[in-house]
This record gives sequence, structure tokens and C-alpha cells, in this order.
Amino acid sequence: MIFLWPLALLSLLIVPLLIFGYVRLNTTNRAASTSTLGSGYEHVGTRSWTRHLSPFFAFLALTSMLVGFARPQATIDVPRFRSTVILAFDTSESMAATDLEPSRLEAAKTAALDFVDAQPDSVDIGIVSFGSLGAITLRPTEERDEIAAAITRLAPAGETNLSEGVFAALSAIAEDPIIYQPDEQGNVEIPPVDFGSFGSALIVLYSDGEDTTETDPLPLAELGGQAGIRIYSIGVGTVEGATLDINGFSVSTALNEESLQALSEQSNGTYFLADEVSDLSNAAESIERDLVIEEENLEVSGLFAIGSIILLAFAGVSSIVTQRRLP
Repeated sequence: MIFLWPLALLSLLIVPLLIFGYVRLNTTNRAASTSTLGSGYEHVGTRSWTRHLSPFFAFLALTSMLVGFARPQATIDVPRFRSTVILAFDTSESMAATDLEPSRLEAAKTAALDFVDAQPDSVDIGIVSFGSLGAITLRPTEERDEIAAAITRLAPAGETNLSEGVFAALSAIAEDPIIYQPDEQGNVEIPPVDFGSFGSALIVLYSDGEDTTETDPLPLAELGGQAGIRIYSIGVGTVEGATLDINGFSVSTALNEESLQALSEQSNGTYFLADEVSDLSNAAESIERDLVIEEENLEVSGLFAIGSIILLAFAGVSSIVTQRRLP
């Protein structure tokens, strides 16, 4: 047990002083009664210990009240939904396509903001963006204003590298650096990584799935899945696709569901098809969170106050029963 106001415990020194005064007063009264009435009165007055019950409960009540003034806190196990969520956004140029209005990226951002607003304070959220390269835009935090600002700032640019997106998302969670060096063919071998206690962590990846690199993201997804970090891929766009004007060239772009499905399956996550803006919000709301047990310091001053009141009631009842009067 800890105390928010530990110096208030010094007030407990008054309790032994009062007990000493009570004992001294009883001794003085007994001596005076003995000298006045003789030893017979002394025998009658001392044969019952019950007359001390009322002061005993009163002293206990005072002690409980003074301890409560110090604002004690008890460490208890509290069950709650706790999770670390990384929102990974594909910010490649294809996310500017308008087969979702006003664009794929803007639709994903709107759905993500709704998702953030729906999360309890016990969920820490981080932001990752990836195009040609992946970047941790915001480390996991519970500050909702910072999260919303990081999402709002996202803008499309560059190509699509799914491996970089998964790598950046895992790096935002991992306690140790992830060694990730693909060879010329895009193959990669990843040494074991210490993710700490992140069995309830998950990655929500918003993308159209059009990977423009040869690097295989599945080993990274498998690495996360082995640590209990699931990837929930949300396909942003339509299978019919759209045409973009990029640097004077007309480029066709369409949703690639297969690549996103493979990412989720490799990490024991789930893939959601979101061909409408409303589906994006529904998919995010379907993501599971884990119930974990956390230690929490809870103030228990109220319990000591209640205890003090109960003890005072005992003191009053004891006085009525043994002395036929209130203390």
C-alpha cells in the first residue's frame, strides 16, 4: 500500500497520546475512588473489562480516519480491454484514386478517425505510413488529439511497398530492432525479435494491395503472427479500379485482394473487403481486443472512512450496552 499524502500519517502520533491520556485518567480516577470508598469499590470497578470497549472502538475509528486522510492506494488486479493498435496507411500515389469518394486515402482516413474515436482509453494507437518506404509517423500513445492530427496529415506519394509497411508497423511495437535486409530477389531472412508482452497487439493495414516491389512481405507477417501480432488488412478500393493521371501518364489501378488476404492469413488476422466507405468503418469496428489483467493503484480512502463510521457505531453501541449512556 502506498500513500499520496504520506506526511499526513504523522497525525497518527495523536492516537498513542490519547491512549496514554485515557489510561492515565482511568488510573487517577481509580486511585481517587479507592481512597474515598475503599477497596470494595475498586473490586467492583475493575471486575469488568467491557467498559473499555467503547474507547477501544473510538480509538480504532480515529486511527482509520487519520489513515484515510493520507489517501492510501492499494494495488489490485483490474481486468480491462487493453491493446496496442498500429494503424498502417498505404500512402502511395494509387491511394489518390477516386473509386472511393473522395479518394481511397481520404476514405481510409475517415474510417480510421471513426475507429480511433470508438476506442477506450486503454487502447494505445500508433500511426505508420508507407509508400516506397515505411515510416513511423506516431509511436503508440493514448493521446487522441495527436493520433487524429497524425492521420489528418497523411498524403499520397510514391510507389507501394507492402513489406516496408509491415516492417514499420512491427518496428513500432518491437522492443528490439528488427534486422530486415532483403536480397536482390526480394527474399529475406529475419532473426528472432523480442516483441515483449504484446500478445494483444494488432496492426490495421489500409491499402489497395497493389505492391510495386518484388520484396515478399509474408515473412514479416509470419514473424508478427508468431509473436501474437495479427494483421487486419482492409482492402481500400474496388476490383473495377480507376484511372489516375501520374506525371502525364494514365495509370490504371485496382484493388488487389489476394496480397492483402495473404498478409492477414500469415499472421492469423482477418481480411476485410471495403468497397464502400461505410464498410471501412464496419470492418474496423469488428476488430477484436483482448481482455488482459493489469495492476492498478486505486485510492481506498473511502474504505477507511466507511470503516471509521462503522467503528464509531460500535463505540456508541458498546457504551449504551455497558455504561447505559453514549460516550
